[in-house]
Amino acid sequence: MRHLSNQQKTLLIRIFWFCGLFLVVSGFIGSWIVPTKLLYSFHFFIYGNLGKMVLIFAILLGLVARSRIALLSQLPAPRTNVPALVTAALLIPTFFALATRLLEYGSFAQQPALSLLTHIVLIAIPALLGVGIFGARLIRSFAITYRREIGISLLVALLLDVMIFQVWKLWPIFSTGVLLSVKWLLSLTFERVTHIPPYLLAVDGFAVAIEQACSGLDSLFLFTALYVMVMIVDYKRLNIAKLIYTYIPAVLGMYVINILRVYVLMLIGILISPQLAIRLFHTYAGMILFIVYFVLFWSVMYKRLLKKEGEKE
Repeated sequence: MRHLSNQQKTLLIRIFWFCGLFLVVSGFIGSWIVPTKLLYSFHFFIYGNLGKMVLIFAILLGLVARSRIALLSQLPAPRTNVPALVTAALLIPTFFALATRLLEYGSFAQQPALSLLTHIVLIAIPALLGVGIFGARLIRSFAITYRREIGISLLVALLLDVMIFQVWKLWPIFSTGVLLSVKWLLSLTFERVTHIPPYLLAVDGFAVAIEQACSGLDSLFLFTALYVMVMIVDYKRLNIAKLIYTYIPAVLGMYVINILRVYVLMLIGILISPQLAIRLFHTYAGMILFIVYFVLFWSVMYKRLLKKEGEKE
């Protein structure tokens, strides 16, 4: 961060704050929604993938706009909007009150007005967090200055969102790999580890279905897509041959991280609390690990993948 101006550093810190709060709030609310009928009967399932796309959009925007990062110094300084933050905080219990009321009904069609209001409140929480952390003036100026980059990142994020539904068809293969790996890890410390076909894994009365969400396909697909984006954006500076043969160990590392995630969550369910583990399975823990892995990978490997002096562009 040494080459960044003070204003750029301030903005970067606020971006970290926003992403952190977004993950905490969405994970807290999402883990509560998933076990209830709100997920499908009231269409709240749409936000699981949408939240991931918001984070991927942010990463894509950073990649695409990196060449014009100097323009950030010309934008208004970020200013904390306290009323927006307070309103966002107040909307969290408001959402739970409305959502609890919805549980008294069977479907969206029975209470369309209340259902729609609950959706609006849920969407307003991260929107107000953004306004509270960055300030409306900065957001407006940023949108105008980087409108081209925002458009490109949004189109790519939407394309990835469509493509991932096709990639998900491969989940049985990857879930089987995760299941067998976690079963082996658990067998090192537990005597009775049972695999109930096709995807159920049970230990000491705690059982989890290692299915689509545990397959790691989300992370593998997104890592691959962003890997290709880095290659496209920086192809003049990077050694493409090194990039290609570095991809295999890089993506295998991502898969191993997902296996360890599922293993740790299984340990939490076995040793601490089954309910806590189930809730953690339905958070953005996998996405957090993906982002950390992605950032660490490029922090360590970027310089090593650059073309050496004398290599042709």
